[in-house]
Amino acid sequence: MKRRQLTPLLWQFGEHSPSPARTFVLAPFGGGSAYALAEWLPGLLAEGESALALQYPGRGPRAGEPPAELLTELAAQAAREIDARTEGPLVLVGHSLGAVLSYEIAHRLEAAGRDLELLAVSAARPPDLQRLDPAAVLAMTRDDWLTELATGGNADIGESALADIVDLMIPVLRADYLLLARYAPGPRRPVACPLLATGGADDPWVARAYLDAWQAWTTGAFTGRLLPGGHFYYRDRTADFCRTVRDCLRPAADRVPAAGPRHGQEA
Repeated sequence: MKRRQLTPLLWQFGEHSPSPARTFVLAPFGGGSAYALAEWLPGLLAEGESALALQYPGRGPRAGEPPAELLTELAAQAAREIDARTEGPLVLVGHSLGAVLSYEIAHRLEAAGRDLELLAVSAARPPDLQRLDPAAVLAMTRDDWLTELATGGNADIGESALADIVDLMIPVLRADYLLLARYAPGPRRPVACPLLATGGADDPWVARAYLDAWQAWTTGAFTGRLLPGGHFYYRDRTADFCRTVRDCLRPAADRVPAAGPRHGQEA
């Protein structure tokens, strides 16, 4: 699938359309890059739709940059860039860290008057029920990270080829874990758009009760779905996951048409 960099943070996948029927914005998990969720795109995108993905600093083509320190600042930057470079309805989809980041982005885009068709959060606890502590993250050893990766469903890292690159992965993972550990959401601020919370039935970190708790974070329609699998359940259930997301989208007749390029966007 074609891809091009719009900004260091924002990457476009697929064909460019100045007035897409809707735009999906994908926010990857901790340690992930803009390409990490590309496997979703064939099942998510229909004709006339666009997709963007976030490329966090400190990895991939941005490996030379310092990592983000505050999740809210990263969300504010992402919201500004998404608003400036898109038209029409938006669908935000994030996994784990990306889910919480997508919630913060959704708030800012709604405040900017954007039409959010859906916020889809995958394998994530809601903002007020995060599990990480900054001191504990900083104290984690290499063995702790290997255990954490294996627990999350990344195979037996210690006995796989990934063991050779784990020392490169750990600084990125630590920075992303600290984003969540230092995240202070403040008073609950529900979004107005519909919210879909999905997860794996065997996820060791995000039980069904945490998915259901997302209902308090929207004043719109709420849908909770549990699929077989662990924290990365979608890897074996990609078609089911994508179908679940698309089932929550508005019919074409109910969508607000895009108004055409703005904010200096090229046609």
